[in-house]
Amino acid sequence: MAFCPHCGTQSPDNYTQCPNCGASLPQVQTAPQQPVYQGPPNPYAGGYPGYPQPMMQPQEPVTSAGAWFGWTLLLGILPVIGAIIMLSASNDPSAKNYAKLMLILQAVVVGLYILFFVFAAVMS
Repeated sequence: MAFCPHCGTQSPDNYTQCPNCGASLPQVQTAPQQPVYQGPPNPYAGGYPGYPQPMMQPQEPVTSAGAWFGWTLLLGILPVIGAIIMLSASNDPSAKNYAKLMLILQAVVVGLYILFFVFAAVMS
């Protein structure tokens, strides 16, 4: 609180003139307080101040790469088995040609899949 040098009226520090007589009030200089160093915040003890804690989402179990590879390989082999059965059991030449095409395309897809799996395993 500041006191008016002319009339002695007490006024808040942020006033520049006396509310009673209108005289200029002396500016009160307050020393800036030094910040107290408290160290970095510990994110494990409640997070950073001013930031809300993230909500924890339930984690689903992660499927391993081997399981993905196994299931995809199994599902990729089923059409090959069907093509082999069609090739051996059919007497129709167009069905045999279709079965040969299926075998060739499935071999290409399985080869590309194995290359992709090896590339993904090397990159991780």
